[in-house]
Amino acid sequence: MRNRAHWLALTLFGSLLLPAGEAGGAPGLSSPTGPDPVLAVAAGTDGRGNAVVAWVERTNRAGGHPAEQLHAARLRGLAWEPLGGVVNENAPFNAAKPTVHPGADGSVWLAWEEGSGLAHIDSYLMSNWQGGAWTSPTPYALRRNLSDAGRSRSFAASPDNRPLVGWTDIGTGSRRYPSVVSLRRWTGSGWQATPYLNLDLRRPAFMPSVAAVGGRVMVAYVEGATTQSDLWVRVWDGVRWQTVGGRLNVNPRTFIFLPRLRVDPAERPVVAWLEDLNGLDVLYVSRWNGQTWQRLGGPVSVPGQLASSASLGFDPQGRAVVAWNQGPDGARGVHAARWEAGRWLPLGGPLNADPRADTDHASLAAGPGGVLVAWRELEAGHWRLKVQRLE
Repeated sequence: MRNRAHWLALTLFGSLLLPAGEAGGAPGLSSPTGPDPVLAVAAGTDGRGNAVVAWVERTNRAGGHPAEQLHAARLRGLAWEPLGGVVNENAPFNAAKPTVHPGADGSVWLAWEEGSGLAHIDSYLMSNWQGGAWTSPTPYALRRNLSDAGRSRSFAASPDNRPLVGWTDIGTGSRRYPSVVSLRRWTGSGWQATPYLNLDLRRPAFMPSVAAVGGRVMVAYVEGATTQSDLWVRVWDGVRWQTVGGRLNVNPRTFIFLPRLRVDPAERPVVAWLEDLNGLDVLYVSRWNGQTWQRLGGPVSVPGQLASSASLGFDPQGRAVVAWNQGPDGARGVHAARWEAGRWLPLGGPLNADPRADTDHASLAAGPGGVLVAWRELEAGHWRLKVQRLE
């Protein structure tokens, strides 16, 4: 079993459909990457619902020194359209933890971390694809000294296509708080920060996930000690933070990881997260019904098998879809399921191109154009990007 405290510390500091179950490299839909090893994978959609995949690959640059470079491609029919070249702010620097987000004007945003050489990553960057090139990430860059950067962050685009960032800072020096979450809003010329979300500043808060809904901004986040935390959603009313319903977690004061807040086509907030169940994490999903959080079934993943990722989206009919990795290290499978008729229906079996291969970074692009899952898979000793469309 993995060391949870260490895992959390690394996080804080550190349109044609293929039949379900068909391999990611099947004829008609290949991977958009080349031969270089893939370090990270993220999927999402642009503002028109087209699938976009971003990935970080390790490339040897001049002098034989490797660089970890961010790339992206958009699916057009059965072909991948490269979205520019290297997206990094500085090509020789190392990118990590990319995420993909729709822009309100139909565009697509990428957000990622970037560092230089052997230094720890200390920059959070974002860029908007405007049809011919990526906007410079430098004006939006959020940079922090590692001593007070929580490095637990998330991104969303506002209705006027401006960045929204959920941000974590840790208490150092004379600060009396352990860690705090705030919302940062791009004004057009700089960042404006809200007051902290924490219900109690004496308890650490981390892992924010941001979404814009109905002209408001909501943030799902975790508050409490590592194995005694709760999952909350709060909304910014322009003056103060208001709590939306009660805690979402099934068991109070427990281990929670990777909350994902999204808004469905009916403008209902939906949250997916990982939570401890008898020593192993499982995937849960809840939806706001206007008065309370309504859990969608029981665990989506199989109890007794470790779930190690969570990705949430909505199919062309607006139904919730999730993707996740499941199983022990070295034998993790890729899975997906859809909420339909009051239950979770698996979308095929394990999606691995090789059912015996290890996988991670399961990520979902779901919208009007269909459902696509992207992930990393170990193939002949190298991690490769795999993609698969589901019905």
